[in-house]
Amino acid sequence: MTASRAARERRAAAQAGPLATVSVETSSSDALVYKVRCVECEGRPGVRWSTYRSGQDNDFLGAMDRWTIHLSRKHPGAEAECLEFLDQAVARLQERHPRA
Repeated sequence: MTASRAARERRAAAQAGPLATVSVETSSSDALVYKVRCVECEGRPGVRWSTYRSGQDNDFLGAMDRWTIHLSRKHPGAEAECLEFLDQAVARLQERHPRA
């Protein structure tokens, strides 16, 4: 049995820590959309920094990887469960976007 959208949202929020607000929505194509927003940082003036991942096999993993890297770089003293996976997140990022 797959987890409900609300259960997935609770799990992601617990792993993301207190600096994040997490929502899991359903797109028009019925794919889950993970949105993680930072409560302290602005991406653009007046808009909180966020990551948005949908329609991929590992949408949760992609959103959490990006959040984990943001958290480690912008909030080095923060505590969150996802920081345990920082090395793996960096490795996946380098695999997806190798530098020439």
